[in-house]
Amino acid sequence: MNIKTVIFSGIMTALIGAMLGLGVNHISQRTARRPLSVIGGAVLGFVIGSAYEAIQQNKPEPEEDINE
Repeated sequence: MNIKTVIFSGIMTALIGAMLGLGVNHISQRTARRPLSVIGGAVLGFVIGSAYEAIQQNKPEPEEDINE
């Protein structure tokens, strides 16, 4: 498993999650919850992105038949 790819995927998804948190906060217009929504979106995005990439890299590759 390539750990650099897993971390990069987590960071990129965390940025998307933070932007979604800002969007939700802007729609709800509650300034008191701004840090919570941004941090929560970023953490959730990092966890989902890292887990997805780790699962995708863990899939077994198809075996080739060498007796042909």
